[in-house]
Amino acid sequence: MVPTAGYRLRVESLKTSHLAQLPNAQPAPYGLNPNSLQGLIVQSWFSRFDDWLPEPLNARLTRALALIESGAESVDRVEALALMRSGNRRQTCWHLDLLALASPRHFSRHQGLRLLIQEALNDQTARNHSWLVRCDSQDRPLLDVLREMGFQPLRRSRIWNPPIAEAEDVADPTPAAPLPASLVWCDLTRNNVRQLLALEQASISPHHRQILDRHWNDLLDLRGGGSKLLMADRDGSRQVIAGLIQRPWGMDAPRLELMRGLAWDERIGAAMPTALEHLQQQRPTPSLLVAEDDQTLGGVLDGLGWRPGSLEVMLGRSVWRRVSQRNLGGIRPLQSMLGRLQPQHPPLPTPSLAPRR
Repeated sequence: MVPTAGYRLRVESLKTSHLAQLPNAQPAPYGLNPNSLQGLIVQSWFSRFDDWLPEPLNARLTRALALIESGAESVDRVEALALMRSGNRRQTCWHLDLLALASPRHFSRHQGLRLLIQEALNDQTARNHSWLVRCDSQDRPLLDVLREMGFQPLRRSRIWNPPIAEAEDVADPTPAAPLPASLVWCDLTRNNVRQLLALEQASISPHHRQILDRHWNDLLDLRGGGSKLLMADRDGSRQVIAGLIQRPWGMDAPRLELMRGLAWDERIGAAMPTALEHLQQQRPTPSLLVAEDDQTLGGVLDGLGWRPGSLEVMLGRSVWRRVSQRNLGGIRPLQSMLGRLQPQHPPLPTPSLAPRR
């Protein structure tokens, strides 16, 4: 709790009574309409019982915390929300989304962010685990707070927004060229999910992989929401060469991350018009995330009319796990190698440099 001159900040789990304390903003930011908020409240309530829920279900639930400013002579108001999603079924990694709903009235933004993030990291359900958080690269106050709290930048991605549809384009859209016979966009399944995992792990750093701690079955929870894999025929079998993977953020339309292998494959460029045409038919149309240093893929999107948006930074915070919790077969304890060396015992005599007699 942060007090100042009769006002205070506090953090609570999101509940029904908070709906009346939300600021009146039109349109609702981040897609936080009454229906989505009620669904978020139900998910947050059920997430308290994650130990009794089946593994795939508890991994999909979102916990929500509300930052509230209150005063003796003013109505309580929700200033921001923190959404916490498990990044895997073992819940060793959590994703944190920070949604600012209103400007603080009697506190600095730094104070509010710090309190909200502290409470999220100490949440009883998600505490003592690794964390990932995304924010705008120009949001200096948030970046400063995250760095103070042990988060380190892991990667930078460009947000690409769909083309602005003209009236005549909506009435008579130009169909995309058909896919080559050797390519196909397909759904994420148990048969191809391991190839997607290899593609994802090749695109991030070892530190990022350690924080994410993702297994192949964790990716199955990303099915739906527009997730697709681009598969190419090779030696009588199909190989995944790119993926459009759901990356939910806030409560708005899902963002899709466009991933590919380390080496550029010209077939990806040939397959993109079909996939993007399908995305543009969705309402609302999702945005795309592309690695900032992937200039080739960015050039393909630019040529298809997609517009580059803001730059997003992914930051991570890892928790060191005790060595004794791991099965380190074949490694001898330090005490067994050095003997019972006890510094509190009297020291051995110091050898004299005088000549012996």
